[in-house]
Amino acid sequence: QNAPTGGTPIQGTPTRGVGIHRTLTRRDLAAQALAAGVLTLPAAGARAAAGVTIAGPGGWFQDLFDGVVLAAFRKAHPGIGVFFYAAGSGFQTLSLMQEQRMLPYIDVALLEVGVAAQAAKEGLLDAITPDAMPVLKDLIPQAVPPQGSPPQATSTPQGAATSQAPPPQGAGPVLMVDTLALGYDPRRFTQPPRLWRNLWDPAIGNRLTLPTAPDPIALAMTSIAATLFGGRNPAESLEAALTALSALRPRVAVWDPVPNTYTAIAAGDAAIGPGWNARAQYQVRQTPGRYATVIPDDGSPALPVTINLIKGSTAPDAARTLIAWLLGPEAQALLTRTLFYAPVNPRADVPPAVLAKAGADPQTVSRRINIDWVTATAVRDKVTAAWRRHGLMRY
Repeated sequence: QNAPTGGTPIQGTPTRGVGIHRTLTRRDLAAQALAAGVLTLPAAGARAAAGVTIAGPGGWFQDLFDGVVLAAFRKAHPGIGVFFYAAGSGFQTLSLMQEQRMLPYIDVALLEVGVAAQAAKEGLLDAITPDAMPVLKDLIPQAVPPQGSPPQATSTPQGAATSQAPPPQGAGPVLMVDTLALGYDPRRFTQPPRLWRNLWDPAIGNRLTLPTAPDPIALAMTSIAATLFGGRNPAESLEAALTALSALRPRVAVWDPVPNTYTAIAAGDAAIGPGWNARAQYQVRQTPGRYATVIPDDGSPALPVTINLIKGSTAPDAARTLIAWLLGPEAQALLTRTLFYAPVNPRADVPPAVLAKAGADPQTVSRRINIDWVTATAVRDKVTAAWRRHGLMRY
């Protein structure tokens, strides 16, 4: 939906700049998409001597991240060529990294924290430490992977989620944080829906849109339902959450909307549904009067997005320069002002109104619903099966 939360990516000779994969075996189903995606990669001759390729989501994210944030880096570091590769969702980027294990083409990857944990477990990442990259010492404690022992908390500044665990050891630091929001069609509501509980109010009507598991939005909605209706232990809470979500089933007009929930609401196919705040804010700007969004007052899950150095990168020094700059105050302010992700560097100069829109104001942060994304990502197949058993799917 919006990876950074809110998209997919040949065989060929693994020559840098010509073919980005070894011969595919298990991923033949993705071959056509990958073959299409490789055509957008810059040829070897097009890369500067200190060139860096960073992989992440495409679409709206690529337009703003490459066009605004990376453009500022290029201006600050004219000797380093930076190329953005739209690899798709975190899992699609992970698949790309697995295929390129022996000869990586990408140098830096943006991954949701649960996917980064899997990449670290597979040995696809090089660790980034505060000693080697001092800017990590400026970040909120929840953004820095443990280095043998958890980092010492010095403060809880803007953007910090006090209950959010840091990335696992071996993963990269958190670059930015997204928050689950509630999108709606302002033409159908006289007052904005302020609570997640409003979804269970029959007065909302029968025009809901809902992505299903394993989409991260569905995993986050499972956590919300467990918080609202849960039992005394995790097993009881999961069952209570699924039972509560099942009660919404007759009122869901659009399951797994294509291309996404934001467009479905703006187009009038649905009236209300969950989505990631950063992507939702973009939709508000694209379709004013047809789409609006709120972060409900009863709390929302946050989704950290990490920035990772690929093991075997052929430009590790330039890649580290890029990563350090993106974690610095200038880039952090751009990410919040332009893309509405919560910052992880408290030195970023962001007005309070923008922090609130990004879900990073103290009140919103204090109400965040904690999700262990590493565990949630690891068990997403089981959660998906549970959704299916409860009939939470498109028929």
